Amino acid sequence: MKAINRVVIPVDTTDVSKIAAEQGAFFAKLLNVEISIISVNDARQYMLSKMLEEKIEQEKLTAIAEVKKITEEQGVPTTTKLAAGAPASEIVKFVKDDDLIVMASKGRKGFNKFFLGSVSEEVLKTAPCTVMVIKEKTKKWTVDDLTSLTKEK
Repeated sequence: MKAINRVVIPVDTTDVSKIAAEQGAFFAKLLNVEISIISVNDARQYMLSKMLEEKIEQEKLTAIAEVKKITEEQGVPTTTKLAAGAPASEIVKFVKDDDLIVMASKGRKGFNKFFLGSVSEEVLKTAPCTVMVIKEKTKKWTVDDLTSLTKEK
């Protein structure tokens, strides 16, 4: 297995992205690597007004800033990128084979999943690197968890 050289955290405008950021920061700190945050503005895929497209872009930039604050509070160097296009495709283009993607899943089901697709599922299938999908109600890993694991051995 290749060494992990960067943690990539794809974010959107939901609170689940903040959970992925916390966990991504934990693993980046543990691995002593930097974080790259990416968000994808997919507004151009739809016939939207310029004003609405700009509003969506501003929401994405705000989400990036909020997640960056979380990762930097953990002392992890963080870079950001706002891309445009299809989210899963842009995320996969952004990563390298020695990255670890830590991303959130909203757990859509039924018609919503069919209609909107699942970005995390598509990234999981097509990314050239390891992908960790964080569910909204996942237990958060902490340093205490690692300490207890090493004591059990």
